Amino acid sequence: MTLTADNKGRVTAAEIFTPGKSFETIKLSTGQIIMSELTRKEPPTLRVRRVNGKLRGAAVELSREVVAAAVRSERDSR
Repeated sequence: MTLTADNKGRVTAAEIFTPGKSFETIKLSTGQIIMSELTRKEPPTLRVRRVNGKLRGAAVELSREVVAAAVRSERDSR
């Protein structure tokens, strides 16, 4: 399939680019362009529990270091 951009740099292909979808684009030094469709992940849900009559979320205490490491690992995996 050959795609041609218009004078404003827009490319259209109804079979590939459906409305409302997001794509990540990488341009390589060889002139190749790689596009990957981005998908949304459902966030994990926590079961609510009662502690001393109050509603609480996770049963695990989180430290700043654990949260920072989790954020870094997720960011690096993208």
